[in-house]
Amino acid sequence: MGEYAEQVTRHAIAMGLMGLPDNPREVLVSLDIDGTIVTPEQQIYPKVKEYADRLRLGGVHICITTGRSVPATLPVVEELELESAWIASANGSLVGHYTRTDGYTLTNQYTFDPRSIVSRVLQILPDACIGVEDSPLGFRVSKRFPPGELRETLEVQDLDTLLATPVSRVVIREPRLHNEEFHQTMKRIDFTGVEHAIGWRSWLDINPPGTSKGRGLTTVCENLGVDLGHTIAIGDGGNDIPLLQTAGYGVAMGNARSEVKSAAAATTLPDTKEGAGAVLEALAQVMGL
Repeated sequence: MGEYAEQVTRHAIAMGLMGLPDNPREVLVSLDIDGTIVTPEQQIYPKVKEYADRLRLGGVHICITTGRSVPATLPVVEELELESAWIASANGSLVGHYTRTDGYTLTNQYTFDPRSIVSRVLQILPDACIGVEDSPLGFRVSKRFPPGELRETLEVQDLDTLLATPVSRVVIREPRLHNEEFHQTMKRIDFTGVEHAIGWRSWLDINPPGTSKGRGLTTVCENLGVDLGHTIAIGDGGNDIPLLQTAGYGVAMGNARSEVKSAAAATTLPDTKEGAGAVLEALAQVMGL
């Protein structure tokens, strides 16, 4: 038996002990995107696509739970060929529902006043790029981000205009710092009153207090009437820790940092070895789909 098949068996055994309901409509799968279900070239991994579709056709709810904006998430939902999906974007600050016929509808939004925390960040990183999310359309920014990043930028504005109204998310990017140096620099900033998560590069997400991917999953389950104990979540980043701790069965990718793996109930193969696909295939087996 190869390592992929071994992972499928291991996850199927674990999920078989969860007491999942027989009705697939009472089960939900929550999927992170980057480092979990898409390649570096932004293609869905084949096993993920195959088994996400099988689960969807069987009635299992699919939720995309991501740090991405809505415009950056919708192409992934469309590539997965999902007729219907819930989306908890901006690390759970925005929750909406997508259907192929009606498009995206925002159902829940959480905001905060960004001025104080941005002032604290700029004291430490005076030349950082600042962006605020205009939900669900894209970002307004203080200056252009590095080429290829934040392609959903709507407008460049002065800082006072940028921060004048409550927002769902602030993003901070300092491309001149290596990721580890960025991690150390963040320890000098007082994040009282907000939630924050460091991305895979020198990137920081700041969200309203009390929000997280875990809270986003909770909101989706409340909207659907699904028990949190009947959810399976897969992710790889620091912002996935609340998600993995909230779900009934939280699985960290093999490419995740050690603190993410420690927060999860289980670990699967890295994304390049179809770790997420193994979890989805195991669930399909358990549900008889």
